Parts: sequence; C-alpha cells; structure tokens
Amino acid sequence: MKVGIVDLNANDAQQLVTESLVESGFAVVENHKIPVSALNDLYSGWDDFFLDGSRDQYITDAESQAGYFSTYFAETAKGHEAQDLKEYFHYWPGGVLPAAVEKLTLHYYDAIFELGKDVMAWLQANSPTTLWQSIDKPFEEYLSRDQTLLRILRYPPLTGNEAPEAIRAGAHEDINLITMLPAASESGLQIKPKGTDDWIPVEAPPGSIVINVGDMLQELTNGAMPSTTHQVVNPTGDAANKARLTAPVFCHPYPEMVLSDRYTAKSYLHERLSEINSIELRPS
Repeated sequence: MKVGIVDLNANDAQQLVTESLVESGFAVVENHKIPVSALNDLYSGWDDFFLDGSRDQYITDAESQAGYFSTYFAETAKGHEAQDLKEYFHYWPGGVLPAAVEKLTLHYYDAIFELGKDVMAWLQANSPTTLWQSIDKPFEEYLSRDQTLLRILRYPPLTGNEAPEAIRAGAHEDINLITMLPAASESGLQIKPKGTDDWIPVEAPPGSIVINVGDMLQELTNGAMPSTTHQVVNPTGDAANKARLTAPVFCHPYPEMVLSDRYTAKSYLHERLSEINSIELRPS
C-alpha cells in the first residue's frame, strides 16, 4: 500500500485525495497555497524559540493545554510506557504566541485551516452519502476554529541517553477529525495501515502537506474512514544529531458534535487526553 501524492492542480485531485484517505488513512498534497519558503521560515523561527530561554515563560497548564510542553511533560502514546522524545507548543486562536514568531505563525494557521475546510468538503463530496447521514449540514461547517489546535513540534537531536524503548513519537492514532501536517524538516514518519503488520515510510516532498484521518472521523463514519496508526522513528547516523520540526494542525469539531451513540467530540477528547497526558496535565 502506498500513500497517494496528489497534485492539487490536477482535475481529479479532490477524488484522489479522498481515495487515498479511505484506503490508507493518509494522503500527501502538493501545489497548495502555502509557499515552501513560509514553512521554512516557520520552522527556523520556532527552532530559535525552542533553543532560547524564553520558552519557560510559556509553560502550559492542565486547564488551558496551551503554551510550551517540555520534554518532561511530553505525551506518552496510549499503550506505551516510555514518553515520546519531543517538546512542543500549543496554540489556539486568541492564545499567546512569542512575538518573534507571531506573524508568520498566524499566517500559517489561517492558510492551513482553510485548506483543512476544503479537505473536509472534498471527503463528503467524493464518498457515499450514507457515511454522512448522522450530520445535518456540510461537514466543513462542523469545524471549530476555536477548538482547532496548532502544535509546533520539535524532536531534539538524540543524546544516546534515551530510555531503551523511547522513540520520537510512539505508535498512535490522532484524536481529531483530520490532521494537516506539513512535511517535516527531517524524515521519520511511518504508518501501519489496518490489516497489515508492516510499517510503511510516508514520503512527503519538501513543502508538501500530509493529511490523515483522526479517530473522531473514524467514529463518525463507523470505521469507513480509517484512523491509521503512525509513529516517528528515531534517526540513525548523522541524522541523529539533527532536530526534526513540523507543525501539525489538528482539526477539531465543536465540542457538542455527536460522533456516535457512544461519544460527543467533547467526551471523546476528554477520554483520550486522560490517557496520554502526563498526570500533572490531565484534564479534570
């Protein structure tokens, strides 16, 4: 199985994106509206932030889940014991951003949020109407800007002192509806499609954006759109001395959205955050 790389200038691009997401849970798109230079500037600016002392002014808390998460507070993937080898910054609209990266971050958030809305519309338009019987308006109208999270991720260079089982991102599925993930500054992303035992590297050309289905969309479509297990493996050789940066946007619905007989978006999010966050940062 191969994740489709779709040129958004193609006449059948929307159908191809949908087909790749239904088949593998992932798709990669090129020729979107976000310049490669903008992504490079975003990574460079945030790398500087993670390396200077000002990050400690933005330390997160359990109530807001916003701001800076150090490697000490990094998530532990569900079912794993070792924490992920990463640090990150959470931003929701209206939140505080470091001044040096505020402008470029806001431009990026706006652009990728709009692309996320487009993808949601493509999914509904190019899949069976029976998948959408539980919603009463266009799918993209359920997307909440206030709930949609930007995570600026930095995986530090390896030191050789990592816990034996620790990797950059342990095998997991995303919580939300869809994730919009710009190609990282270094490789390492792998997926394990349902029904297989093999890990498949995701090839994402520089400047491309990886899209994947989250658990909430899988729940909404009763499994027709798969939330695929993925991980970020540790690099070897010279790459082990390099940090890896990326900036996923986790597209979330309004909290009251009914996903199934079992869950609303709010109840599902609360359950998952309680499973993966450090004890100090679990929601009450």
